[in-house]
Amino acid sequence: MYVIISLDEHFRDNNSMDNPSILDENWNTLRSLFPENWEERAISTGAMTRKLRSFDSAEAILRTLLLHIARGYSLRETVVRAKASGLASVSDVALLKRLRLSENWLKSLCCSLLQERGFALPKEKGQFNIRLVDGTVIKEPGKTGSQWRILYSISLPNFQCDYFDLTSTKGKGTAENFQRIPVAANDCLIADRAYSDAADIHYLHKHSA
Repeated sequence: MYVIISLDEHFRDNNSMDNPSILDENWNTLRSLFPENWEERAISTGAMTRKLRSFDSAEAILRTLLLHIARGYSLRETVVRAKASGLASVSDVALLKRLRLSENWLKSLCCSLLQERGFALPKEKGQFNIRLVDGTVIKEPGKTGSQWRILYSISLPNFQCDYFDLTSTKGKGTAENFQRIPVAANDCLIADRAYSDAADIHYLHKHSA
């Protein structure tokens, strides 16, 4: 995903959304970075178990999904842009269903990219339950859009989200800390230094994490 986001910044600066030839050139550059058999994996992981309907190919599905994932467009804006660019004519509800079906496909692509770059991914859990914890703030569109805080945890090595919480950014119980996350013995939580205060460490120790 860091490759996609980096290229996305470059493409945005070049106004690629308004130039079909640049769009195709950018896509070819991005596609060259994908792991082998990325299209076949759409079938093997179940991303194409539903009929293609408004999509011509796995490529059309991925290009449309990346408008939503990498560019950050809403589902509604994504389908409008996809139709305008000739990628697909699909509703926002149908795109959401396709996104859910594509979870294992996208995960497979990300894991393959990590392995190609020398990151060894263990096949099974070890002595500890490794969990990556982080949070972020998202803002609704518009000048008066509300802000929301997302707190989540991803387990290794399967890269599955094992905890997710959405709250406002103000008020009790909305801060980013370990105490909001259910933990158990042998959990090993990895987060940035904002989580390393005495109260959070005590909470983990109390639960043998």
